[in-house]
Amino acid sequence: MLNKNKTILVTGATGYLGNRLSKRLLDDGYNIIAVCLNHNEIFSFDKKKYKNRVKKVFLSDSSVEEIFKKCKINGVIHTATLYGRSEEQIVDIIKANVVFPVEIIFNAVKNNVDFFINTDTILNKYISPYALTKSNVIEWMKMYSDSIKMIDIKLDHFYGPKDKNIKFVAAMLEKLLNNEEEIDLTEGTQTRDFIYIDDVIEAYSIILKNINKISVGQVSVFEVGTNVKTSIRYIVKKLKDLTGAKTKLNFGSIPYRKNEMLDYEINTTAIRLLGWKPKIVIDKGLLNIVEAEKDSI
Repeated sequence: MLNKNKTILVTGATGYLGNRLSKRLLDDGYNIIAVCLNHNEIFSFDKKKYKNRVKKVFLSDSSVEEIFKKCKINGVIHTATLYGRSEEQIVDIIKANVVFPVEIIFNAVKNNVDFFINTDTILNKYISPYALTKSNVIEWMKMYSDSIKMIDIKLDHFYGPKDKNIKFVAAMLEKLLNNEEEIDLTEGTQTRDFIYIDDVIEAYSIILKNINKISVGQVSVFEVGTNVKTSIRYIVKKLKDLTGAKTKLNFGSIPYRKNEMLDYEINTTAIRLLGWKPKIVIDKGLLNIVEAEKDSI
């Protein structure tokens, strides 16, 4: 059944997660307001299929306050983020990961928006400026949780076809497809819960379908993962096998980061109680991304 009167504002709509999530929301019947940084960012969609159900807004043209004043918004899904992996300044990471979402939250509350869904990380907040800034948003969500529904989705390492090479799996795949002579790596014994993009998108969809069960007064947290731990070493070696690369893998040539998490648990009870469960196992997911990249060459 179409949600003809429901409009969701999606930040980071031109990013990997935001773009795919927006298209799923359209398929689920929602109208979309796609927030883009400027006109150089392209949010593409099937104009014939979705007709007038997509509105693109540009932060280079309008302030966050103006966007909320001009548009009727029922809910917000915040996916925009700055990982800090391209030598960005700390102040820019803070602006993108703290100031911007807090401004969104403030205006959502001011304009009686029904819910704010935040995309968070499962990582230890002291492992990087990215993780630290992401953790700060939760405190602001708590402050305003008596006004609108606040939902925090914690993700580990999500991956999928055609992801950007600032992400670990995509970066390793690119190097191996280019058959680089060697790759310097940590020991690779740290484990992560790698989750395929389709399973992540399904989690958002299921939360939205159950939005009426979520109440104000607290931040509802959903940790999303497969509950299967896979080592970094396994991922890289598997990708090497799948690509047939001759690349030398120099495990142990790079030290672990300060406060590196070698192992941790993800509690997926809350999201599973809504009927969600992952469908793509790691070997199938890695095969999917390798085949997608090879097909595009």
